[in-house]
Amino acid sequence: MKKSFSVAMRVLISFGLLGLLVWIMKDDLGGIWPALKEIKNYLPVAAFLVLVNIYLQAYRLKIIFEGEDLDLTLLSSLRLTFIGSFFNNFMPTAVGGDIVKAHYASRINGEKLKSYASVMMDRLIGLYTFVAIAAVSCLVYRGRIDMPAIKPAVIGITLAGIAGYFVITHKKIAVFLEKAFFGIKMMGLGKKLNDIYEIVQDYRNRKDVVTKSFVTSVMAQGIYFFTVFFFFRALGGGVSLGDVFLIMPIVTFLSMVPSLGGLGVREGAIVALFTPIAGKDISFAVSLLVFGGLLFISIIGGIIYFLWNIRGIGAEKKLEGRS
Repeated sequence: MKKSFSVAMRVLISFGLLGLLVWIMKDDLGGIWPALKEIKNYLPVAAFLVLVNIYLQAYRLKIIFEGEDLDLTLLSSLRLTFIGSFFNNFMPTAVGGDIVKAHYASRINGEKLKSYASVMMDRLIGLYTFVAIAAVSCLVYRGRIDMPAIKPAVIGITLAGIAGYFVITHKKIAVFLEKAFFGIKMMGLGKKLNDIYEIVQDYRNRKDVVTKSFVTSVMAQGIYFFTVFFFFRALGGGVSLGDVFLIMPIVTFLSMVPSLGGLGVREGAIVALFTPIAGKDISFAVSLLVFGGLLFISIIGGIIYFLWNIRGIGAEKKLEGRS
C-alpha cells in the first residue's frame, strides 16, 4: 500500500510539474518545435557525448568495485549503468536504479553486501563531484554570479556536502550511528546498515580508489555539462560554459525531489534558472533535449535489461569467468 502511494505521488509530482510547465510555455510552444528541427544535424554529436558520459560512469563503477576486490568487467559495468539509468529515469516505480545495479552486481560476484556498499559509494562520489564543481565554479566564475538565488543555492549545497562528509568520516559520529543501526532489530536491518556503513568508512584508507574514481567522475560530469552547453549553443542561446557549470549542479540536486527520475522537476529547474540568460523558449527547448538524452540512454538500458533477463544471469557469470 505504501509503495503504491509512493509511486502515485511520484507520478503526480512529475506530471503535475510538467503540466504546469507546458501551461506556462503555452504561448511559446509554436516557436520551439521549429527551433528543435533546426538542430537535428547536431543530434549525432549529442548522442555520442551522452554515450561517453555513460562510459565514464561505468568506468567509475568498475574502479570502485575493484577497490573492494570485486571482479566486474567494463562490459558488465556498462550494462549495469544503462540498466540503472532505465530504472532511474523511465520506470514508474519506487525501486531506484542503484538498488537494481547492486542487485545484479551481487548476482554476478556473489557478494551482496559489498555490492550494495560499492554502489552506494559510487553514488556518493557522483554527488560530491557535483558539489565540488558547483563550489569551484562559484569561486572562479565571474560572469553571472549575481543571479538571484544561484550563489545561496551553491553555498547551501557545499555546506550540506561538508556536513555529509563529517557524518561519513568522523569517528564519534560513526560510533553513534553504529549504535543506532544496531538498535534496528527488524529483519536484521540494523546489522546490514552497520556493515555497509563500515565498508563505506573503510574508503578513508583507500585514497587511491577514491581519487581515481573522483577524477573519472569529474570527467563524466564535465561531458554532461558540456552536452548541455552544446545544446544551448546549437539553439543560439547566449549561455557560457561557466553558466552551465554553475547552474547544472543545482538542477541536479533539485531533480532529487521525489518524482519519476526528476521528470518535471529537472525541466522546470532548467527553465527557471536559465531563462534570465537564454530566454524562456530556448531554455525550455534545452530542457526537452536534456530529457531526450536521458530517454535515449534509458531505452538502451531497458533493451539491455530485457535481453539480460532472457539470457539469464548464469550465462553472465560464465562470461565473467572467461574475461
